[in-house]
Amino acid sequence: MLPINDCPKIIRSFGRIKSRKLSPSKNNILNNLYLKYQLSEENFAKIYLNYSKINLEIGCGDGDFMYNMAQQNQDQLFIGFEPYINGVINLLSKLKKANLKNILIYNGDFRQKFDYLCNKGSNYIDKIYILFPDPWPKSKHFKRRLISPNFLDYYISPLLSYDGDLIISTDHDSLKLWVLWSIQSSKRFIWQANYPSNWQIFPDYWHDTKYQLKAKIEQRSSIFISAKNVT
Repeated sequence: MLPINDCPKIIRSFGRIKSRKLSPSKNNILNNLYLKYQLSEENFAKIYLNYSKINLEIGCGDGDFMYNMAQQNQDQLFIGFEPYINGVINLLSKLKKANLKNILIYNGDFRQKFDYLCNKGSNYIDKIYILFPDPWPKSKHFKRRLISPNFLDYYISPLLSYDGDLIISTDHDSLKLWVLWSIQSSKRFIWQANYPSNWQIFPDYWHDTKYQLKAKIEQRSSIFISAKNVT
């Protein structure tokens, strides 16, 4: 394996973390359910050996994609990271009704939990999803984009299995090129695409996210980018 570069400086890659004062009902959901589903030492240790595969979603938003994937694959564990507290509460509201056991959540930046995840092993995550990340469209804000060659090599490669997939999706034209440049410039990833259909057609298992549905309504095309960890 290639040596890991020094830890990239963590620059905040997301906007707000809370929209407005939480209602009593939302506070109740957060206070009563978050500890049950939180990515913690106790919760992880209790369940991770029960599952055939472990998947991460970085920036899971309202949790629609991860929730549907967890329902569809109850033999797999799904761990979601989301800084926006309202998104976490929306996911907890769904879990309150369905009581899925194969989901863990962390309300915060994925990078804050990187060392914790690495301490559990190396290259043990089956799939890592980064779906419709903030595009930060102004050039002066490009440094805030989550995905970069250093981010892929330092944070994603040590966790993702060599048979696994890094899956990224976006509808933002500038970010599409940025993501592909990041993969091509990475020392550890190869873009898995031989034909236009490989990035134009989403797989059968896919569940559209809120932002993907919005893009369809506004007639913007989304792409599916799959990359392999190769070193």
